[in-house]
Amino acid sequence: MNHEEEIDRTAGIVLNKKIGDTVNSGDILAYIHTNDESKVRGATQNLEHAFQITKRRINPTSRVVEIL
Repeated sequence: MNHEEEIDRTAGIVLNKKIGDTVNSGDILAYIHTNDESKVRGATQNLEHAFQITKRRINPTSRVVEIL
């Protein structure tokens, strides 16, 4: 995103799971909200790479990168 593009305040991602949560088969990990269907595929691919599911217990830590 460059400085000339406007932020679409109607779009976003709602995460249903956070680091350390138990995940079962069939659980919905996140919802993607957008008015532009052409962006769903890219957002979905980004989310697929954002999650890592393991049987190992994870100790969550704060990972805030940026607040807009």
